[in-house]
Amino acid sequence: MLGGTHLGSFSKLAIVTLVVATLPLLAIAPAQAGSNMAKVDIVSEGIDLAPIYVSSNANGYTGSEPAKHKFMVRVFAKASGQNRVWKVAIHGLKGVTFFQKDVGKSEGWDVYGKSHEFWAKPGEVKWMTTPKEACDANLKKMVAAGKTKAQVLANDRKTQALAFVYFTAFADSKAHNKKGKHESGGGIEPHNDNTAYTVPVVCRMAL
Repeated sequence: MLGGTHLGSFSKLAIVTLVVATLPLLAIAPAQAGSNMAKVDIVSEGIDLAPIYVSSNANGYTGSEPAKHKFMVRVFAKASGQNRVWKVAIHGLKGVTFFQKDVGKSEGWDVYGKSHEFWAKPGEVKWMTTPKEACDANLKKMVAAGKTKAQVLANDRKTQALAFVYFTAFADSKAHNKKGKHESGGGIEPHNDNTAYTVPVVCRMAL
């Protein structure tokens, strides 16, 4: 599995919007030297056995069924120097936040590390390979190996899809955290990481 923004006068909604808007630009990289964050990391955790189901008809696969899927990840953020982590969030697609927490008016965490589970519909997640694309690729592979499309679609087939889950953390001075003010400097700078998350898929037989 593959494994870091400016607040204060911004509303919480504006913060989330600002963070999520940056997601397509994320790169898997440690926090930059000289920043108020030493490290940000997210990894998948546990064994994901529950599949996402993809429907089909005689012409092929039609799309993911809308049931929610449970994702399991572990996140880690470590502030640098005398700074403290004051806000963390786990995201999917733009505008979709699965988890968010801040410290309130306290000094903050020098380290935030925790396992999280969250439920998301397929349409709320950013995919490298969607469940339908995984089923289409498996169908193409089996047809190339000698089966007809009808033969492939006559039974359920198992494969895997690949999703992205994003983690964002903010750090600021203890004084700013206690006042709940993050108006200047790096306190509203997001530090981001993402992980590629393998999801089991069942490509349903055509009825």
